[in-house]
Amino acid sequence: MKVQELMECKEHEIHSIEPEKTVAEAIDEMAAFHISALIVMEGGRPVGIFTERDVVKTHLKFRDKPFTAVRVRDSMTEKLIVARPDDDLHGVMSAMIQADIRHMPVMLEGRIVGVLSMRDIIRHYVGSLKAELNYLQDYIGRLEEAQHD
Repeated sequence: MKVQELMECKEHEIHSIEPEKTVAEAIDEMAAFHISALIVMEGGRPVGIFTERDVVKTHLKFRDKPFTAVRVRDSMTEKLIVARPDDDLHGVMSAMIQADIRHMPVMLEGRIVGVLSMRDIIRHYVGSLKAELNYLQDYIGRLEEAQHD
């Protein structure tokens, strides 16, 4: 399965924040939309990602400062690892596991078209496994019925 196929099954709203906003504002945004990551955008282009993990890192790094005094720029993850819509989903999942990340922006022609989460991928695979299990249970049931006929 390709990333594009999974992206077609999920919401496409991309939540972003500017790097000069505060960590407190980022947390408020994440809480308001029940999300765990924001793309950090500057001048219309992605410059990083801010996640729940970055909140914890911010607390540890800036212990004496309130979140209202720390900028997203100083707390975000700058190195963006991205997927393309035509990437294989299994390869993307492997890359996410290898990099120990839970969110991966999906880019097409230099712009972000979505954000894929590990949760999205796991839901897909669980759904596929459930469908296969149901098929096999039905098949076994038909075999058992055929034996009794």
